[in-house]
Formats: sequence, structure tokens, C-alpha cells
Amino acid sequence: MDEALETDHNAKHNTKGQEAWRMNLASMHRQCPICNKKKGNCHFPTKLHLNPSCLDCKHAWKPAGIKYNRTALKVTHGKTPIRLLGIRYHMWLDSTAQRRYIMDGITEMACFLRKNRDLSIENGLQLIDCTLGPLLAFSGPEIIWPEKEFKKLTAAFVRCNKEAWQMSPNTSTALFTFPKDLGGLQIKLPRAILCSATWGHLTRCCQFDDGTRLKLHIKTPWNNTAA
Repeated sequence: MDEALETDHNAKHNTKGQEAWRMNLASMHRQCPICNKKKGNCHFPTKLHLNPSCLDCKHAWKPAGIKYNRTALKVTHGKTPIRLLGIRYHMWLDSTAQRRYIMDGITEMACFLRKNRDLSIENGLQLIDCTLGPLLAFSGPEIIWPEKEFKKLTAAFVRCNKEAWQMSPNTSTALFTFPKDLGGLQIKLPRAILCSATWGHLTRCCQFDDGTRLKLHIKTPWNNTAA
């Protein structure tokens, strides 16, 4: 009788241990070597490997290696920034490189205006309009701008305009963002540049009666009424 009770106690103890081990295993997270995202063990293959990729990356399409003079180049597929039509992007939709490129250009312009105080205000404003606007409009609508990064972009634009007006960096931002009828300068902010560039892309897609126009009408039903 005692042996039966002891066996039953050991069985219950082993069952509890297995359940605790499974719960601990389910709560553990691993990092995928391809997308570098931490996911639960349920997102990884059940077969034990040294460092397996997650199921999403395992079934995703991977590009072939790049060779130069029959020599394979060292590249991390999907993580190395590429330039597609001048836009720095990679296959995991990370536009950090392009956003950094735009912010560097804005910072360089602010430093140039800061050092060259002999420029007139009109020339400084014209320089901003001819450089920063096209710099953002070229790739802005195609890349992702998180809210935090977009606030930094707007602040950098305002800072450049302060330097062009030869004002102190501590000048109120409202002076540049308020409309003219309320006493502001009403500069062209990045949001207006992106909206204008996006609308220009949509207009060019609708100019010709081809597959692009049909695809746009299917993708955006609101455009049927606009056209």
C-alpha cells in the first residue's frame, strides 16, 4: 500500500515537473539570426538545431548571393542596404539608412547657414527651398517615417529656417508654423512636402489608361470618385 502511494506521489510530482518545464519553455524567447527579432519558442522549428531561424524567415524567399568576377561577396541577405532608384532600403523594409541620409542633409544645411551669415535672408530661404524640399520629396513618400522620427524631421526643418532668418535657436517654433493670417511665417513643413509628393505620384499614375491606373483604382477605391 505504501509503495502504491509513493508511486502515485512520484507520478504526480513528475507530471507537475513536466507542466512547469513546458510553461517555462513556452515563456522563453529566442532571437532569430535572420530578422534579429526575439520570438517565443513556438515560432521556431521543433527540431533542435544550433541556431535555427524562425518559421517566418524559414519559409520566406531569400535572394541568391551576389558575385563579382566569379567571387561571392560577403553580404547578409535582406539586411544589407541597397539603393533602388536612389533610395536606401533593404528587403526587411527598414528605411533607417534613408532617413539618416535625409537628416544628415538637413543638418549639413543648418551648419552651412550657421557659418555663412553673410548670405541674405532671401538667398538662405531660396537655398532651403531648392535643396531640402526635393531631398525629402524624392524618397519621403516611399519610406516609413515613425512618429518619433517625423517629429525630429520637422524640428530639423524649423531649425534650418531659423538659421536662414538669422534668428536664435531659442526662437519660438510657433512663429514658423502658424499661418500668415495669424502672424506666422507659414513655412512649408515636411508634412506638406510629403502630401504634395504623394499626390503627384497618384496623379501621374492616373494620367494614362494603362495597368497602373487600373491597379491604383483597385487599390484605393476613394480614387474612383476623385478621378
